[in-house]
Amino acid sequence: MLLADFLDPRTIVFEQRILTREQIYRDIIERICLFHKDILSNYDDNLLRAILDREKEAPMVYPSGIAIPHIRLDGLADTLIGMTFLQTPLNYDGIKVDWIVMIFTDKTSSKIYLNIVAALLKISQDSEIMNQLRSFNNGIEVINYLRQCKIKVGQELSVADLMVKNPVCVTPDTLLSKLDSLMNEHNISCIPVVDNEGRYLGEISILDVLKVGMPDYLMMIDDVAFLRSYEPLESLFEKEELVYAEEIMQKNTRVLSSDASIVETVYHMIKDNKRYFCVVDKEYLVGIITAMDIFRKVIKA
Repeated sequence: MLLADFLDPRTIVFEQRILTREQIYRDIIERICLFHKDILSNYDDNLLRAILDREKEAPMVYPSGIAIPHIRLDGLADTLIGMTFLQTPLNYDGIKVDWIVMIFTDKTSSKIYLNIVAALLKISQDSEIMNQLRSFNNGIEVINYLRQCKIKVGQELSVADLMVKNPVCVTPDTLLSKLDSLMNEHNISCIPVVDNEGRYLGEISILDVLKVGMPDYLMMIDDVAFLRSYEPLESLFEKEELVYAEEIMQKNTRVLSSDASIVETVYHMIKDNKRYFCVVDKEYLVGIITAMDIFRKVIKA
């Protein structure tokens, strides 16, 4: 089935005004309710609050500049979609969004929803298609063009759709002090190591950093419950200006390609007891996928 088959030209607009996120969401909801009275009752503020609350729990914004707020309703007889193209992008925690697509589905329609999201993400990552869509003036042109492009609903989500692109990374000659600062500043627990051209070499986790402060003899003791001071960890501070990334990074670790499926990713996360994977295509680092990305954007979606 084509994505165009799910769209209604009356619920697609090109917004010239500068509006808040809440105003845009309200406009989309009102249009969906107005043109689908047979399926959905008249506009209710509860719908807007429910979407905003859901978005706080699991933000549905993607690096490609699309936001996909979504709500599941009991007994909804159809999948309803409204979209707004913004002349002035909104800032979603550092991501500039100029395309907002709102989806209403039944609580039992998770697969349809995820497949629609996959199709939308495919479009948002194609600059040629996006430039053409932005050049239109109405929903009929949008639907006709998408039908011409034959964007299908059925492609499953891949790592490329959910991963963090251009992640914070370091080179082998990065000092531990700098690495520590990056982890703290960006609130991350893993940093990939790349060469000057961006080729993936390995990764460093927060445990690799903490291990620097643990003397070898302690690691051979079965029980260190008797220790009460921070003294064994003090060597970490002493070594911050002496230890380089290449000395503590993990090499030959499992990585995933950007076209890996979400099911495959979760499988390896559980099997390897690991919450993240570096994403590597043709030796080059292209992103990081985390268990929380999947939880928020797939499970909690």
